[in-house]
Amino acid sequence: MSITSTFSPSVARERLVSALAADPPRLDLAALAIATINRPSLDASAYLHTLDALAARVQLEMERDAGHGEVLAGLTALRHVLADIEGFRGNEDDYQAPENSFLDQVLERKVGLPITLSVVYLEVARRAGIPLYGVPFPGHFLVACETGDDHKLVVDPFHGGEILTEEGCRELLQRVAPQLKFNPSMLAPAPVELIAYRMLSNLRRVYLERDEGEHGLAVVDLLLMLAPNHPGELRTRAALLANLGAYRAALKDVERCLELSPDAPDRDRLELTARELRERAALLN
Repeated sequence: MSITSTFSPSVARERLVSALAADPPRLDLAALAIATINRPSLDASAYLHTLDALAARVQLEMERDAGHGEVLAGLTALRHVLADIEGFRGNEDDYQAPENSFLDQVLERKVGLPITLSVVYLEVARRAGIPLYGVPFPGHFLVACETGDDHKLVVDPFHGGEILTEEGCRELLQRVAPQLKFNPSMLAPAPVELIAYRMLSNLRRVYLERDEGEHGLAVVDLLLMLAPNHPGELRTRAALLANLGAYRAALKDVERCLELSPDAPDRDRLELTARELRERAALLN
């Protein structure tokens, strides 16, 4: 679905702030807040109900499979309902589509990115009482659960809920980030704030590649709400603002970059950009 004329970045900001301020932070509401970038009038309750219904089905499957260990039974039931029955899978045909980053669209279309599919797994698991957590694996988000004795089961929602051994994780890393060497710390749990940030980072990249500056700017605003002094995001927002003719706002971000990183390798370029923005802003007076 394309972005509508009622696009309002403030809706996403308000809902995201509320989701992250909850105790504990609400991943489902944070993901649905991000989805309002696409649908400002989105009815979150309808999609929360969908997650509730999926969890109820998982719980029924767990009761049928009560002979297995509790964690394994839960994980098996989760994969069976979401992957085998419902058919949630990675959108390999149109990976870069913005819809892959919106939880409402993923729940409707049953395709998405590794991270949005992981949100579905995590939120259905939470409702069903399965101790699953998100894994910010480089280049490919995963989920996992502890099985005792320092062992964990790692699941890849993008590939039909495939269970990965440590060797499988190494192979995955070779495919998605071959420049990195595998370390078990890559399988550490991700907090809700980090998951939201990574979802927004994916969406920002998509919008910028599609040259959708206004929507990219809205996403960068949210990223800077989560990480106010991120130098890369400040530079990106300054460029977007300048392209939209908001020279004073762009100048503010460039000056903030200079303040935060006085020894930045690109300081000369930043100072030149600042001078150009001051000149352009002066012409608006």
